[in-house]
Amino acid sequence: MKAEDRFVERLRAVLPGGTSGRVRIGPGDDAAVIERPAGPVVATTDMCVEGVDFLPEEDPYGVGRRTMAVNLSDLAAMGAKPEWFLLAVAFPRSRGEDFPLAVARGALSRADPLKVDLAGGDLSEAPVAVIEISLFGSLQAAPLTRSGARPGDAIFLSGWPGRAAAGLRLARRLSVFASRGSAPTPRFVGLSPNDQRELLAAYRDPEPRVTLGTWLAEKHLATAAIDVSDGLGLDAGRIARASGVRLVLERENVPVHPSLATFADLEGLDAIDWILSGGDDYELLFTVSSGTSELLTEAAAKTGVDVRRIGRVEAGDGAVLRDRHGDRDVSEMGHDHLESGAAEERR
Repeated sequence: MKAEDRFVERLRAVLPGGTSGRVRIGPGDDAAVIERPAGPVVATTDMCVEGVDFLPEEDPYGVGRRTMAVNLSDLAAMGAKPEWFLLAVAFPRSRGEDFPLAVARGALSRADPLKVDLAGGDLSEAPVAVIEISLFGSLQAAPLTRSGARPGDAIFLSGWPGRAAAGLRLARRLSVFASRGSAPTPRFVGLSPNDQRELLAAYRDPEPRVTLGTWLAEKHLATAAIDVSDGLGLDAGRIARASGVRLVLERENVPVHPSLATFADLEGLDAIDWILSGGDDYELLFTVSSGTSELLTEAAAKTGVDVRRIGRVEAGDGAVLRDRHGDRDVSEMGHDHLESGAAEERR
């Protein structure tokens, strides 16, 4: 178990017993569910810290947009409809007064199409930029959680994970090149301009799967779900631990985007390892009962998102990658904020 997960377990242990019952789902899932007379509220909060979650030279508009996407992804994993948010920005005074406004505009560029309102927030001075969003939403059906997977369920994944990890490596290279006075977007030998743009966009501007998450909840299809924010292996292990089962990921079914395959080959790395441990993808990993898995063929048509079956749930524990050589434990493969250093090339 990673340090971040150990912290959550320790936190839950010190929470007082015999509470009012308002917190229906608390620490340990993608978002909290709070009971209210007018209906449950789903709440989440995430922050992006300069030098840890984004490079110092990143455009503040893009950072605001990305921070909103991170929070939207948490609500997507719960099947919740986002409604309003609070925005807090701490930044060095040298960045100027336009910095927090650019962050807000970026966040709103993600929020407005979903009719999510900015309700307030806070400003503060800090040595480095920190952007924090608290996002609130509602449920149209029972919330998706990490704890409902059962042996026999099929495992599905949205999108093309791993590209964000490759995009981070590219962004770091670009940062070094820029510091040496090179052109803003140098070519990487063997990587097409389209592939370069694809990977950088996956890291800088991830697409939260809000429509897919709410669709899965309303159709009562997903038995368990999580957003893939810390790596497919680690997040699969979290579903396994919460549900008391084993998640078997079938290597031949894990999707590898051509741009990722090309860059991994150029770097002499295994693209599957980037997918398992990279993080920052904000795709949805979810399980469905075997009797309803055929309904997932509707998902792409209904939501416009690629959805693929990548494995199955078995009795046991942990998460494994299965291929012709056997099973490899992947439940600890991923990023942990309490174990990794700031802005290191960890992927």
